[in-house]
Amino acid sequence: MRTLWASSLRYLLRHPAQLFLALVGLTVGVATIVAVDIATASSRHAFELSMDAVNGAATHQIVGGPDGIDERLYVELQTSFNVPGIAEPPAFAPVVDGYITIGGRALQLIGLDPFATVDLDAREAETPAQSLKVQDADLRSWFTRSGAVVMAARTASDLGLANNQSFDVDVGGRIFSGVLVATLSDENRGYDALLLTDIAQAQEWMGMAGHLSRIDVRIPDGPDSSKILAALRSRLPPGLELQETQTRSRENLDMTAAFTTNLQAMSLLALLVSTLLIYGAISFAVVQRRRTIGILRALGAIPIQVLAIVLTEAFVLGAIGAALGVLLGLVIGRELIHLVSRTINDLYFVVAVNSTTLPAGTIAKALIAGVGTALAAALLPAFEAVSSTPQLGLRRSALEERAVDLARKLVIVSVTLAVAAGAVVFSSTRSLFAGFIALFMLLISVAALTPAVLRSLARGIASVLGGASPIARLAFGDIAASLSRTGVAVAALGMAVAAMIGVSIMVESFRESLHDWLERTIRADVYVTAPGAGSGRPERRLDADLLRSLLTTRGIANYSLSRRAVVETEKGPVAVSAVQLSAPSYGTYLLAEGEAASTWPAFKKGGLVISEPLSWRLRLNVGDRLVVTTSSGPHSFPVAGVYREYGNDRGDMLMDLATYRELWHDDAITSVGFYLQTGVPVAGVIEKLEAASRGRQALLIASNADIRTLSMRIFDRTFVITRVLNWLAAGVAAVGLISSLLAWELERSRELAIVRSLGLTRGGTAVLIEAQTGFMGIAAMLAAVPAGLLTALVLIDVINRRAFGWRIDLHLNASQFTHALILSLAAALAAGIYPAWRAARAPIAAEIREE
Repeated sequence: MRTLWASSLRYLLRHPAQLFLALVGLTVGVATIVAVDIATASSRHAFELSMDAVNGAATHQIVGGPDGIDERLYVELQTSFNVPGIAEPPAFAPVVDGYITIGGRALQLIGLDPFATVDLDAREAETPAQSLKVQDADLRSWFTRSGAVVMAARTASDLGLANNQSFDVDVGGRIFSGVLVATLSDENRGYDALLLTDIAQAQEWMGMAGHLSRIDVRIPDGPDSSKILAALRSRLPPGLELQETQTRSRENLDMTAAFTTNLQAMSLLALLVSTLLIYGAISFAVVQRRRTIGILRALGAIPIQVLAIVLTEAFVLGAIGAALGVLLGLVIGRELIHLVSRTINDLYFVVAVNSTTLPAGTIAKALIAGVGTALAAALLPAFEAVSSTPQLGLRRSALEERAVDLARKLVIVSVTLAVAAGAVVFSSTRSLFAGFIALFMLLISVAALTPAVLRSLARGIASVLGGASPIARLAFGDIAASLSRTGVAVAALGMAVAAMIGVSIMVESFRESLHDWLERTIRADVYVTAPGAGSGRPERRLDADLLRSLLTTRGIANYSLSRRAVVETEKGPVAVSAVQLSAPSYGTYLLAEGEAASTWPAFKKGGLVISEPLSWRLRLNVGDRLVVTTSSGPHSFPVAGVYREYGNDRGDMLMDLATYRELWHDDAITSVGFYLQTGVPVAGVIEKLEAASRGRQALLIASNADIRTLSMRIFDRTFVITRVLNWLAAGVAAVGLISSLLAWELERSRELAIVRSLGLTRGGTAVLIEAQTGFMGIAAMLAAVPAGLLTALVLIDVINRRAFGWRIDLHLNASQFTHALILSLAAALAAGIYPAWRAARAPIAAEIREE
């Protein structure tokens, strides 16, 4: 047994480069998983801390519509709510919240009554008011100083603010004066994205005089809780709902579920590629030692000893790869946090991530991924090493015969997997998990098919060129005859390239579909919007007097009005766009369900026209009804149509502005689209609109071209993460190909020296090697192209459809395949550089003598 271990150690020390490259592939695969976990967990943890800071000990919340809650209800509940026979009454606290901007940074404004908050919070954790005392702040300024605010010390430092310093607060384009009266220490986690102020100050800034955003409620635990809840619900006026605090927080987090699931799937792709590479490295190590293993078995080594050696090597390789993957994942994760949090801020909600969270489960996942992947990849070559007789272990031809036989069987496996992937897709109509299972089955089918494709192409070219060039016949014939060395590496590259093509087609198709949608939807010449973070926020409103001035601007032929809000429905909160459409505006909506002749008249009578993502998420179609909580109570709306939309993956619904105002008593307007008279220059009208708003409200005023450009910029920024993960997976495959082909070419040094002794020049040797490696890159590309197209279809019609509800049109162009071709050729040609240089300069006699 000692001889076996000595042989193993001697081999590892003599082939460090090959094992190092295999280790790099495994490390990057594990690191990708760790990085995605860190980025998503850090963003999630920051949001949860923020929600804990905002909610305190509240167990429930009383919420209303866009017009908020009349503050008199809070007074009534605080002074007169009584349930006979209960031991502990509920506690109430008023809250006004909204989004504001300071120095270009979006923060969530929380207006609260410190005394009510202290009364509400029954835990040992500090409330904002208690934290102020820790900072020795003068609490009198909280009530007496106009614009007094409190923020986290780290946030104040980032904004360059000191205590008692004044600054501008931008609320929907209206500028107010704030002053920092105290900061919360960094120990008070969760306040980095929050700005705290007195509730009266928040009402003034948010334009909610006499109204509240919500009322926090703490229901004491015990047998009386159900009785209190029933009594409290009976006291609520129409249009208000009592909801669990955790439910509201979970709904916000659920908005990012599909987004994070897609990131995790991309990280698993890198690990899947790593599995093949580890298999290739260990299999190649077994192949290179086939003579040694055969001799040792002939001398008495039993199969279990050989098996233990190979699996131990894999275990050590996996453990080292997992450890290095965690360290590298921490580095990549810190960079990925910025991309993930920026996307969440662009699409979902404001979150400030100032700390890195490494979930305990991620360490276990990394160890399982690294060690498990290495052991799983080593099983087949390990069993192969011990299953053959020692005599056959000494013969390379026996190994290659088994490799060819396996390649033929893998063709059947490939077809079976592809058919099974199709069956999974068609049998599961909505499951996102099933969609990813089908995707990975399809990618594995590519890997299974690639060795047979490589052998067939190599034999075919050798046969065609053999008569004209013996060297060509030798080069390509050797590829076909060395399938045990080359097959796995090319299979891994083929799978990664297929994924790369599929993701590239999906992203470009989505981009072109979005571009076409923007061209159709953004038809007005000029758009004016109240600025601010958060879609559907009530504080984003145009000043009423200013709006009247804007509508009288010379050169305007027509206009459309829109009010964005979030309303409660029987199926959770939904964004609504209440619109007053001008005649040209109706044509901007591409109906996916319903006919224009019937949809728009029904819309004017109070029907809803919902977006495809909302239709998919809530399973609503034309003719269905949706119950929405209005200011006067629940109201059932018919669905009059479904339109195509890419601006919101949670979905949106259109409602006639007159219907909205009647049911919610909200006369505010969020944005206006202006259609100009023929011949009127856009720039001139924008100047007039800016002049009218100057000094009154800072508005976002842009032409349709500017809006489209901004939308496409946000899209490109969002998919940076997908591209990064995709390139990481491709990079793993490229490293694996370089590792395997480099080892294969170096193993052939004796054969190349013999050919050189027969007259092949140094330049001819280099060309032969680069032709072989380049051909294998092309073979991987050829196997990947049809699979990449199928992958794109799965991503477009299955994954994205089930995750977001979008219907994306397929768009193909040359660049989607060019990048994949460049990667394949670059990796393959890079693999041949050192062997070509070495073979061309190595002494012929020494190479021939060496075995």
